[in-house]
Amino acid sequence: MRSKGKEEDLSGLALKIYIYLLENQEAGPREVAKELGIAPSLAYYYLRRFEEIGIVERDPSKGVYRIKRKIKIKGYLYIGNKLIPRLLIYGAFFAGLLIPETASLILGISEATPELLLAMITSACASSIFITEGLVAMKNLSKKG
Repeated sequence: MRSKGKEEDLSGLALKIYIYLLENQEAGPREVAKELGIAPSLAYYYLRRFEEIGIVERDPSKGVYRIKRKIKIKGYLYIGNKLIPRLLIYGAFFAGLLIPETASLILGISEATPELLLAMITSACASSIFITEGLVAMKNLSKKG
């Protein structure tokens, strides 16, 4: 964890713990450790560090931690309490371009000009690449340990 002014640079295990708390609203060190397949002392260490820098707060009556403030994570957007890779948003944008291009060709609204075909190929390729990379980013984020 590195501090960058108002932002905190989370990566690796720290990021996974943050996301687990974000998605589950609250959790104790043992629960985090069990779910992520790490030692409870390591989960406790990160939760205490988060508390020190003001990302989480501890509920002493329950012994659990919860997110106090959301932080910016490079390459991700918040949708509710989920972090979504920006790449998936870009992929959805290009898929959204491809749908009317294809529909206009199928319905006979447009002719199969080289420009339209190039636009469709570009949209299909961009959509495929962004969605694939976005899914890989989500998978890497959700891996245990």
